[in-house]
Amino acid sequence: MKTLLVLAFRNLFRNRRRTLMTLLVVVGGVTALLLAGGFFSFLFWGLREMTIRSGLGHIQIYNAEYFQRDETRVLANGLENYRDLAAVAARTPHVLGTAPRIEFYGMISNGMKSGTFMATAVDPVAEKRMGFEPRILRGRKLSEGQTPGNEALLGSGLAHSMGAEPGTGLTVLAITADGALNGIDIDVVGIMTTGFKEMDDRALQLTLPAAQHLLQSGRVTKLIVGLDATENTDSAYAALASRLGGHGRIALKKWVELATYYRQVRLMFTGMLVFLGIIVFFMVVMSSANTLMMAMFERTREVGTMLAMGTPRAWVLLLFLLEGVLTGALGAAAGVLAGSGLGVLLNHAHLQMPPPPGNLNGFDFQVRFVPELMILAALLVVVTLGVASLAPAIRASRLRIVEALAHV
Repeated sequence: MKTLLVLAFRNLFRNRRRTLMTLLVVVGGVTALLLAGGFFSFLFWGLREMTIRSGLGHIQIYNAEYFQRDETRVLANGLENYRDLAAVAARTPHVLGTAPRIEFYGMISNGMKSGTFMATAVDPVAEKRMGFEPRILRGRKLSEGQTPGNEALLGSGLAHSMGAEPGTGLTVLAITADGALNGIDIDVVGIMTTGFKEMDDRALQLTLPAAQHLLQSGRVTKLIVGLDATENTDSAYAALASRLGGHGRIALKKWVELATYYRQVRLMFTGMLVFLGIIVFFMVVMSSANTLMMAMFERTREVGTMLAMGTPRAWVLLLFLLEGVLTGALGAAAGVLAGSGLGVLLNHAHLQMPPPPGNLNGFDFQVRFVPELMILAALLVVVTLGVASLAPAIRASRLRIVEALAHV
């Protein structure tokens, strides 16, 4: 076997130009896969963290009935003992903090014009502790004091519709937990953006006490749990499920179960990467198979001589396969180096991508280095070259000795 390996390695450099052309094709394919896969990995990571840090959190705690039946009235399926749940969650490993949230709809008016809003009531202190910082365009964030009053943040589109700026007073109306209509006056302290125009046209954020006063209820919609690292989600989820089992009927949801947009984007780009891999596979197979077949024809008399000297046909087959696999291994190694080097250059180029659909802000072009992707791309081209060399190897091993020796 060692002799065959040495012979196969030497045969690669008998025609350096042909080998170089084959290697260039392989290196180009590996580089393309690594750059595309590294960029998609960066997109997945960035979208994942942005989704979590935008307020989704790593784990969310609900009343179990929240997912079993529709609410006839606001907060009918809300959490009543959320403070006790928060205290238990805070003592769980990997948990950085918890933040209660109330989500509801209503009407907003400036006295001359009315519109609808989608409100999120938050605890500013808990939100800051967990890193949930709104993106303020004008004004300031909600106060973190004990009595912040009826302060509110408006989405940029809703603020424009209401003609509101920091310091403007507005009135909000909503249906209470008892089914009555209630309203409070709010003070706009800042204009924010979520990054999505459709959300900015309806977004309203106010303090938890103000929302509970408006809705006449001490419940919250959910309790958001933040962790020290996203990779610890599964272990923290299992620990929370065990510790909260005796606190009534509750439901735990991981962030990935709630991030529909993230799952759709990941599925789409994963399909694109697989499609790119298939294209690279066929491109390398077709170009390499042609090159290897030409090499086999040029070495017909050599193969005939080997067979005439008693070399087993299986060894001839194995020799050509080894040449293809070695070519793939060299191309894979060079491709990983080329892809990694080009990725470093692109990361330092500070290129900017345009805003994705439905978003207002662009993002940096970055390539992440994923060891699993490097191994997969290397294995793919090695297997590809092995497959490409299969037809020439079989043809060479089946040559007739007399015809091979007479070949010109």
